[in-house]
Parts: sequence; C-alpha cells; structure tokens
Amino acid sequence: MRFLRHIAAILVCAAAAGVASAVFHPLAPPWFADEGGRHDRWRINPFEARQLAAAGEAVWIDARARDEFEQGHHPGALLLNPEEWGELMFEHQLALQDAFGKPVVVYAAPDEELRAAEIAQRLRELLGLAPVHVLAADWRDIAAEGP
Repeated sequence: MRFLRHIAAILVCAAAAGVASAVFHPLAPPWFADEGGRHDRWRINPFEARQLAAAGEAVWIDARARDEFEQGHHPGALLLNPEEWGELMFEHQLALQDAFGKPVVVYAAPDEELRAAEIAQRLRELLGLAPVHVLAADWRDIAAEGP
C-alpha cells in the first residue's frame, strides 16, 4: 500500500509540474487556434501592413503561383511559393539574408491565407527570420486609404 502512495505522489507532482510549465513557460505555444487552425499572433491587417510599408523596412514575400505574381504584385516583393521553394530560395538567398532583423510580410490570394501561413512558418523555422507576418487581406488593400 505504501508503494502505491509513493507512485501516486510522484504522479501528482509530475502533473503539477507539467501544468505549471504549460501555463507559465515564456515559450509555451498558444492553447487555442482560430477556426482555420491559424494562429492570430502573426496575422496583420492592411492598416498594420501600410504602417510597415511606410516605415520602408519590411520585406514582402508573395506566396502565390508564378503566373499570378507576374500579373501583379506588391512593389519589391519576392516570389517564394511552395511549388518552387528550392529554386526560389536559391534565387533570393541574398535578399533573404538581408531580411534578418527586418519585419517580413507574406501574402497570397485572400482565399489562400493558409498558403501564406505555410511560407511564413517555413521562413521562421528553417531560416530563423522574425517577425514574419501573414497579411490577412488582399495585397492590393495595402494601397487603400484609411484604417
């Protein structure tokens, strides 16, 4: 019986430590994501994107397909999509190295925000860029007036 009490005490202490770590750890992941499974932490709206554009330091990444990019894109944006990831990473390696310490904004078509979020996550995890934001609107909305 004494043996079972020791095991129970160890399990209670381990559970308490796990809960405390999950709640108070500074790098703990968010507990909940929005409906689409995306974390709102990195999403920005057109007003916030205009502020970054006005500051002039942001690096713009277009995650759409090449033919959409060629039809029009944010001035100075780099094409970096999942289909051509390897080739485009090599093509833009110097520009991406210069992006360290600057805010990065990734955008795609408004109905393809998950595509932009995927590229943003790759840039954060594989290259260590931060902050990397996802534009939660059409890239053309950046030029619109007002908040």
